[in-house]
Amino acid sequence: MQLTNKQKTELETIEYFIPSWCKWPKITDRDIEVFFEWSERGLHKDKISDLKIDGLNALVQGKVWKGRHMQIYKESLLDGMGYVSFIDKTVPRSVIDFMKKELFKGIDANIIEEVYQNA
Repeated sequence: MQLTNKQKTELETIEYFIPSWCKWPKITDRDIEVFFEWSERGLHKDKISDLKIDGLNALVQGKVWKGRHMQIYKESLLDGMGYVSFIDKTVPRSVIDFMKKELFKGIDANIIEEVYQNA
């Protein structure tokens, strides 16, 4: 399967957020293809299940948890925690770039980048 650069970046970000309890299945090229068909075009809804952990549904969980993590990060920051609490050099660049756009609508992008560069 040939992925666009945008899809490759999205895939890397989603894989980072896959919960440990569903990292065990092997994610195949077909799982990735079906995932993007579901995510971008709304196809294969019948294959998505919270009760089934396979490669496709692991990717779906990664997408779900990506959003949940952003909400948790926002709440933590508003409660006084700093970005250094969840940003270090193990975080992929794609995740940092996503956080820069997503958290507070990009207002803290420079702060996020600075914390990442100094981690």
